Amino acid sequence: MIRACLLTLAMALPLEAQELAPETSKLPKVSGALTEADAPSSPSTENSTSESGDVAPGMRDQLRVSDQEYARCLADLDELGVQYTEVAPIIPDGDKDCGVLRPLTITHVASDIEILPPATVRCDTARALGRWTQDFVLPASTRLSARGELTAMENGSGYVCRRRNNLPDGKLSEHAFGNAFDLMAFRFADGSRIAVQPREADGSMEEAFQDATRGSACLEFSTVLGPGSNASHADHLHFDIIARNNGFRLCEQGGVDPE
Repeated sequence: MIRACLLTLAMALPLEAQELAPETSKLPKVSGALTEADAPSSPSTENSTSESGDVAPGMRDQLRVSDQEYARCLADLDELGVQYTEVAPIIPDGDKDCGVLRPLTITHVASDIEILPPATVRCDTARALGRWTQDFVLPASTRLSARGELTAMENGSGYVCRRRNNLPDGKLSEHAFGNAFDLMAFRFADGSRIAVQPREADGSMEEAFQDATRGSACLEFSTVLGPGSNASHADHLHFDIIARNNGFRLCEQGGVDPE
C-alpha cells in the first residue's frame, strides 16, 4: 500500500521543462572543411515521445531557464554595457522546436558599439557576444588606431527558424533557437569597414584582425565558422553556443597555407 501511494504521488508531480537538459551528441569526427551542417547539435525532438507516451518537449522548451538564471544573465549584460530590449516570446504556430521563450533584441554589444541591424537572440548568446567584444575584440581593435574606435558590428542573422546552411531539409540551425549570431563586418569611427571575407594569407592588418577576433571567439562560443569552412560561410563568421558532450568546441581558424 505504501509503495502504491508513493508511485501515485510521483506520477502526480509536474515535470518542469527547464529541468530537461538538452541531449548532446557524441564528439564529431572532423576532417576537411567544416560546415554548419557538420556541427553536432541538440537533436530535433520532432515526433519523439517520452516513456509515458506523451510528446517530448521541443528544443524551445528544453532551453528554458529559471527566473534566477535569467535575472543573472540580464545583470551580466548590464555590467557589460550590452543594450537590449526584452521582447515577446517567439512561439511559431505548430512548431515546438523553433522559437525563443525569452528573446532579447540587442542594439549595442557594448556601450558605444552598435549591432546593425539589431539582433534578436537568447540572453546567453547576447552575453557571449558581450564578453567576447569586451575581452578580445576591443583590445584587438586598438591595434588599428588609424581607423579610430570600433563603432559597430554588422549583423547577418540572429534568430531565424531555418535549417543549417539554409538547406531545405536536415537539422535545424542554432539560429532557430536564438543560439547563434552571424557577423558580417566591423565598422570604425573614420567610416572604414573590415568585411569578413577570405583573405588568402595577404599579410595585412585586416587579415590579422579578422584572424585574431575569429580565433578568440572560440573561448566564448562553442561553434565558430567562417571563410574556409564552406561556401555558405565565405562572407561571415558564424557563432553559436550549442552545448556538446565534455564541452567540445567546433572551431576552424580558416585561411590558406602560404606555401
